Amino acid sequence: MPQKEKPKPTSPKFYHQTDQVVIEEFHTDIKTGLTTTTAKARLKKDGYNELDSKPVPKWQILIQQFNNIIIYILMLAAIFTLLMRHYSDSSVITIVIIINALIGFAQEIKASNALEKIKTLLSAETNVYCDGTRTQMLARNLVVGDVVYLEAGDNVPADLRLVDLDNLRIQESALTGESDSVAKTINPLPLNTPISDQTNMAFASTGVTNESGLGIVVAVGENTEIGKISTTVQDMKHQKSPLTKELDQLGAGISWFIIISSVILFVFGMFLQIYSIPVLVMAIITMIVGSMPEGLPAATSIILAAGAQKLTKEHAIVKTLPAAETLGAIDIIATVELLPLS
Repeated sequence: MPQKEKPKPTSPKFYHQTDQVVIEEFHTDIKTGLTTTTAKARLKKDGYNELDSKPVPKWQILIQQFNNIIIYILMLAAIFTLLMRHYSDSSVITIVIIINALIGFAQEIKASNALEKIKTLLSAETNVYCDGTRTQMLARNLVVGDVVYLEAGDNVPADLRLVDLDNLRIQESALTGESDSVAKTINPLPLNTPISDQTNMAFASTGVTNESGLGIVVAVGENTEIGKISTTVQDMKHQKSPLTKELDQLGAGISWFIIISSVILFVFGMFLQIYSIPVLVMAIITMIVGSMPEGLPAATSIILAAGAQKLTKEHAIVKTLPAAETLGAIDIIATVELLPLS
């Protein structure tokens, strides 16, 4: 099994180079492709052409559903009622906690599955020239310098610099958002040409809609454009959204108010001695549980899940539920259009 090393960063300027320069840089030949020996050596050096996913364990997602001050207080209430042998009350509180956690867990699992689907965007098999023969091979075994043959119906297996084509058109909406297929060329393009205008390139995860063409693999795995997106999304540090911060403040404020009020009432009840200690404690716990907005976490999860599902249907990647709300909190979106140099 090839030992995967960190792939060497590839040049972002292949669209600016002539096809002959690209051929010489990767020591390949568009008629014969790489030799088997060269391909094996590069595979051992750079690793497989696949995206490494770092999914969050299901148990960790489940535990995160309990990370809420309201849930903490409900847990303490359940423990106290259990110790006082009020089993029915303890059971009801526990059921509320579990239901809230399961709702958030189920919705977040659905949302996070969109990220996992990126891994399936790369083609499973592809046509490659090797030792002068066109053969079909697993796309995960592609290496830089391989010469790939594309035809209508194929998924592009890696980032390619096109060197020969016959009315080739590729649908790139998965990467650029452009709904129309793009007519491809082989001519060099000016520096700083945006990805959406790099007509002499074919990118992994896109699909061929018309005719055929040849391309040299210039990036594989995490070095492809879709791979960079996947890596960026997975490496994003967790930050609380504006809504999450507000809900935390609201929950903390309500919880502390209820706790302080309960302590005052307990002390006042002890002073008056109207009820026995067990009855007074049970009354205070009942007040705490009844006053806690235990439906808040569940309602929030449902609302955010609805937003996440809508974004997913529009082919957006939603890593966590609060991310669906963050988009709505944006006031200004700044965009820059890079025009080709004349």
